Amino acid sequence: MPVTNIITATVTAYCSCRVCCGPNAHGITASGTPPVQGRTIAASRSIPLGSKVIIAEKTYVVEDRLAKRFDNRFDLFFRSHQEAKRFGKRTLKVMIITK
Repeated sequence: MPVTNIITATVTAYCSCRVCCGPNAHGITASGTPPVQGRTIAASRSIPLGSKVIIAEKTYVVEDRLAKRFDNRFDLFFRSHQEAKRFGKRTLKVMIITK
């Protein structure tokens, strides 16, 4: 039975570049798949990989992890660094659906 939780959270954006992901960036998510814009979201370790996250009526899949210091936010994947910067940092309602 799925569990749903609705919260207000900080939502940021990232791409697979070394600025966003660090010097060891390889373009692969924590789940072992390449990230996809419009699908991939990074979340804290407390949210299981594969969980669904709905933000502004768009559904994302938790495929990546955040650094521990950012555990209280979500990070949307974008193809380019410019698109990620343009998204910026927002406070939004987030629906989390875990298995």
